[in-house]
Amino acid sequence: MRCVPSFDNLADDVLIQILQTLSVREILTLRQTSKRYYFLSKLRCIWCAAFCTEVLARHLPPPGPSRPLHVLSSADLEHRTLLALSLERRWPRSTPNVVVSSRKRETVDQILLIPGGTQVLTVHGNKVVYWLISGQPGASHKLQKIGEWSSPSDDACVVVKDMECQGIVAIGCRDQPNKSAAVFALALEPAISQLCDYSFIPGTVAGISRHLLFLDTTSEQNGGGLELLDWHAQTEGTALLPRIPDLFGAFLDFTHFSDHILVVWEACISVFPVPEVPAQGRTVVAHTKVFMFPESISLPIAFTTCVPRGWSAADAPAYAPSQESPSLTILARPKGKSGRIALSMIIPLSNDDGAKHASSSVSFPYRLLRLSPFILGALGDTDRGLGGQRCTQICMGSSGRGLCVFGREVRLCGPSLVYIPPFEMQFCPVFETGKAIYEIEAGVCGDKVDFDEGMGRLVVAKQGGGFDVVQLL
Repeated sequence: MRCVPSFDNLADDVLIQILQTLSVREILTLRQTSKRYYFLSKLRCIWCAAFCTEVLARHLPPPGPSRPLHVLSSADLEHRTLLALSLERRWPRSTPNVVVSSRKRETVDQILLIPGGTQVLTVHGNKVVYWLISGQPGASHKLQKIGEWSSPSDDACVVVKDMECQGIVAIGCRDQPNKSAAVFALALEPAISQLCDYSFIPGTVAGISRHLLFLDTTSEQNGGGLELLDWHAQTEGTALLPRIPDLFGAFLDFTHFSDHILVVWEACISVFPVPEVPAQGRTVVAHTKVFMFPESISLPIAFTTCVPRGWSAADAPAYAPSQESPSLTILARPKGKSGRIALSMIIPLSNDDGAKHASSSVSFPYRLLRLSPFILGALGDTDRGLGGQRCTQICMGSSGRGLCVFGREVRLCGPSLVYIPPFEMQFCPVFETGKAIYEIEAGVCGDKVDFDEGMGRLVVAKQGGGFDVVQLL
């Protein structure tokens, strides 16, 4: 009798190697054909290969906290892979679903969703509460209070999160300058671990990024600026990124881009090299470049390169970047114009531009470009009376996924290619103009919303206290 070749006759080791080369759709299809393929398709090595090739190699925002790949289970890898692909396919027309809510009836002054999308911080006066979200698709989600921290004084707290170092936050006094500040790490045991404590800081806490703690000292008589402390070294010296009061206007925000620090003021963007912070005393950092805005801007403000940060674990495979020379988009509300979002883009200089400005472009070869603003009501919403709604929040991920809040309505945006005359294409966030995905309760400020691009998840404060966790699917 002649033996007929069959896929089923292959040894398990051979089938596993084949499964590691298949797409997720093919793996899930094969899973349904027999018990043997069902169990083989559940193996961890299959989903580790799928996660790397379908998510990391394609530069999709990876869902969940960044951990070493070798500690992630097969079920966790499968869940992260399927969620990343689902969000890619359905974004930005995803459907919101409230998966869990906090029942704690205590007014929320500030809410933050920590990168990874499973940790939440809520601020209540001088108290900070740490929450953990757990649960998988198809199962109920749980919200667990992990710990809390209270300021030694009665001053209201403000919390800032490090977008690049997961679980690192800084806490300072909200409105009182020249007070105390501390840096914390969020974990399970202990829940809130203090890494660094300053009994006195100049100005107020403005942000934290990498080893630097950023302080807003613009209330000083000489104009001040953005003061930097090296909290890793825990030294007393500072580096000042100075402000010119009559030219720059009020401080709004900052970001790291192309090995520089970009400080955004109402009237301009000032570019600085990343300084060496002295152990003692103060050093003043010189501007590398200053870009003036065509019109002044105000809060809220957000940044995106439209390039996902990727997987930060030590054992993550290395893949070529999706863009050799990324651009940076700045989104903000124009000063005095509440119902729109101004978009500006910092893009690489062309060869002609570089020749014209060679002396000033060696260290930072970029130029500022003004894009068309997003105007709520200009594209089909006027009849709903949305044209005068005030923009109160903009949250952006590095991939270009994000959201904005106009009045009580939450709208999504996603990355898209835009044409930049005369012959250039760049990725830029584009806002949805249809129906809003979520409506905030009446009486809640629109800035009490935060967002995680990898999980496709947002947290929203509620009128009577507590908050909702909203999953986009």
